[in-house]
Amino acid sequence: MDIDMDMKGNMKSFVLILGLVIGFGVSAFSQDVAAIEDSLSRYYKILAASKNDALSDSTSQKMRNLFIQSFSFPETFIYPFEKLNMSRITSSDGRVRLFNWNQPKQDGTYKYYCFVLNRDIKTGAYEWFELVDNQKEVDKIENKILNADKWMGALYYEIIPLSTDKKNNSYVVLGWDGKDDLTTRKMVDILEFSGSKVRLGAAIFKTELGSQKRLIYEYSNDISMSIKFYQKKKCIVMDHLAPKNPMMTGVYADYGPDGTYDLYQLEKGKFELHEKIDISEFAEDDERPYVDPRTRRRRR
Repeated sequence: MDIDMDMKGNMKSFVLILGLVIGFGVSAFSQDVAAIEDSLSRYYKILAASKNDALSDSTSQKMRNLFIQSFSFPETFIYPFEKLNMSRITSSDGRVRLFNWNQPKQDGTYKYYCFVLNRDIKTGAYEWFELVDNQKEVDKIENKILNADKWMGALYYEIIPLSTDKKNNSYVVLGWDGKDDLTTRKMVDILEFSGSKVRLGAAIFKTELGSQKRLIYEYSNDISMSIKFYQKKKCIVMDHLAPKNPMMTGVYADYGPDGTYDLYQLEKGKFELHEKIDISEFAEDDERPYVDPRTRRRRR
């Protein structure tokens, strides 16, 4: 069954009552969402195989419209979407869910799509937002607050509540960006909800260069970099990047892990930098490997 529709607008929210689903078992709603999932899965396979930007654009647009259609059903927040081989992650507190995919382009860059669902635990209602990828190269992006319609596109692979407070509205998100044919980026950002709006960035990272609203790391496509959040220790651990040749400082295609590790520890609402830490205590704790999407579609 192919379900498609024409929708417009960069960000919309629609409140849905998940409680309606309880007691009905497998409802007609679930059948509709399952049909949407089948269509999404088919389009995603077309996107993965596409070697034409126009086809990729139209396919992603069809996927976008289908997701928007799915948000008219209460159970979409909890529906597993197991047929979709794309980023669909939920925060550990059960309040935020992300649907996120990357569209490879023929020039070696990527375009990103992301929907953010924010659920009220008490009522089961959720609202949704669309992040629009249009902030690729912005001066001093590390220190800018980004709104939903001015998002620095990324493929998120983890979302973590910033606190256990029931009123928490801030989340750490870890993301990947296949910047171009030479370099890759990873980022640590803050996703926040304020009223009926969502934004990214918060001045809580205390770096060697001063306070920053997000962390961005750029390095050679030939290597991989690890950034992981350790829930029990409330910290972020990452490879320390450096150029192979000191003469190449600032040329990120020459950057990669130098064998040391840095840590950002959450202390009184701020992430404090600790350089060259002892990594042994993290070696077997809370391991969650992340597969770089580029390895599945490396350009020649």
